[in-house]
Amino acid sequence: MSIKRLLAPVVLGASLLVAIGAAPSIAQAANPSSGTPPTVPQVASATGGATWLADQLTSAGFIPVSGVPAQANLAATANAVLALASAGDDAVATHALNYLALHVNDYVSVDGSDGPGQLALLILDAHALAADPGSFGGSDLVTRLQATEQTSGPTAGLFGAQDATYDGAFRQGLSLSALAAAGVTGTTAVGSAEAWLEAQQCPDGGWTSLVTADNPCTGDPATFTGPDTNSTALAIEGLSAQGVLTSKVARSATRFLGAAQDPDGGWGYEPNAADAPGSSDPDSTALVIQAILALGKSPSSATFVQGGTNPVSTLLSFQLTSGPGSGGFFFPGSTQPDLLATYQAVPAVAGVSDPFNLRVTSSSLPEARVRTPYTTTVLASGGTAPYRWKVVGGTGALPSGLRLDATTGTISGKPKAAGVSSFAVEVFATKSTASPVTRAIAWRVLSITTAAAT
Repeated sequence: MSIKRLLAPVVLGASLLVAIGAAPSIAQAANPSSGTPPTVPQVASATGGATWLADQLTSAGFIPVSGVPAQANLAATANAVLALASAGDDAVATHALNYLALHVNDYVSVDGSDGPGQLALLILDAHALAADPGSFGGSDLVTRLQATEQTSGPTAGLFGAQDATYDGAFRQGLSLSALAAAGVTGTTAVGSAEAWLEAQQCPDGGWTSLVTADNPCTGDPATFTGPDTNSTALAIEGLSAQGVLTSKVARSATRFLGAAQDPDGGWGYEPNAADAPGSSDPDSTALVIQAILALGKSPSSATFVQGGTNPVSTLLSFQLTSGPGSGGFFFPGSTQPDLLATYQAVPAVAGVSDPFNLRVTSSSLPEARVRTPYTTTVLASGGTAPYRWKVVGGTGALPSGLRLDATTGTISGKPKAAGVSSFAVEVFATKSTASPVTRAIAWRVLSITTAAAT
């Protein structure tokens, strides 16, 4: 396994990187059904993954260090918050976020100074749950992140004083996404950060963790050098979030991702190459799916279909669907649920790209009655109004006789039969960037109970 694959999450992780049962259940299966390449959101998959993650949290609100139940793994907890929020499990995510607010300095301190990746992730967590990152745990995370930017020398524009060998482009993209979430765009300092990241793009369209003599753009995947999928994915998201992802950069990055794709439809950390055939893993595949969404494209489009599979179906193949680890995603070489794989996979199958804060706020709907006029409105917050609404295909259906208004979110009509109908309702809002245009989405599993006519 690549030393870069091992260290990138560790550098950003160790020093960065109430259950869902209250919601109506949706059978855990890919949606839409067979015959159509699966796309996102995959509601059942995201809900299953979030449920498994929620089960890993202690009653105090943290994920413990493996084998040390009393010690918090702050990096895993911070990542889990974003995953839980992406799947609409706001209550559990908020519980964990509140724990992190008590331990900000413990988490963000890296080698004696603030870690930009850690600060960025907390900002994204807070943003996703409608908390204020400017006043989080007694700290202004946004100001602290901006203060980490280097202002002189060959690395001017790079966030963080820490060694960037294994995480430079990754943490830069994450930081730009976080600042966009906090509304910090278009400033001179942000422009310098964007320029640093853009200059790191290689001629083939990808990004290395950091371009150096030991890890050049011309590096060979067989020697674990050259552009990698994870750095590329985060760079794309950061530039897209800031609205500076030009069509030229986007086209080049898309070509790189297409060439790097494995024959099974997924991605590994290193791109697929003739002298180093790729081996797909769930976390790399998930990060690339989010990058594809940030590019304004669909991961199930013809561009990314490989034979009879595509990135989404490949990612779903890593999810456990039965047994005690059901819902979790495993990493190749094991059949046990893997924490890193799961918290990175859930946002991808949920269909979100960072930053996101659009949420369906309605958690329950009133009872209906057969042949009686019914009206209720599903509510949302965040994102950019006006919203658009639909029922997610393959997740159930409204009671016969009712319809969802695509522009207002109002469910109305006269139910035709008694029973309980469960479904997932999706809301999306246009998020404008310079180029391309991406969409923010959110969804929630709801149900309507229809009583017999009196």
